[in-house]
Amino acid sequence: MSITAYKVEAVGHDRTGEDYGYVNIMYRYGNKQSCPRPDQCEKIEVMWADESVYGPPAPGSKVGDFIKTWLMGSWDCGVFTHREIAQRLMDTFTGLKLKELAWFENPREKTLKNGKPRARRAKWLPNREVDLVYLYSDRYLDARNPSPAETDFFTVTRMDAWGVSTWFMCTPEAAGKLIAMNYDNLAVQETTIVG
Repeated sequence: MSITAYKVEAVGHDRTGEDYGYVNIMYRYGNKQSCPRPDQCEKIEVMWADESVYGPPAPGSKVGDFIKTWLMGSWDCGVFTHREIAQRLMDTFTGLKLKELAWFENPREKTLKNGKPRARRAKWLPNREVDLVYLYSDRYLDARNPSPAETDFFTVTRMDAWGVSTWFMCTPEAAGKLIAMNYDNLAVQETTIVG
């Protein structure tokens, strides 16, 4: 079996694909596993990423409507966005929830890669204060045996040799409305997930 819907994900560049000067976010690392599913943890532990998802150089300091995640892992259940955008989307669509974030300092904020103290503020830190949340869906559809989507947004799951993979997706109708909202740093693309 398979399921065809619209995959929704944050991208680390502008609409033209030419400006990559946006901040990236990453899960907190060091002896701590990232939360397996957003609905199974109290808060998602994150920090600003000192590396770009697209390779060197380091990401920039602009804050987009949606924030690209560096090294997401297999659980891709949602997107990082501003609280007011999340609220607007939750008011417009069904199947969405938000999860609060627990912020941690990236060790590279104060120290260079060579171990020396940083003399100036890192260029990859955001240029302004932001109130971010994680927007996700706790409505799960199995790609091997999909049931009809009863909500606008849902998470498609598939068990394979690497474990469970997930995709944050929406219906064609929701995709049309979301694209018309004209947000920066968001990709909405028709995708088929084979079970």
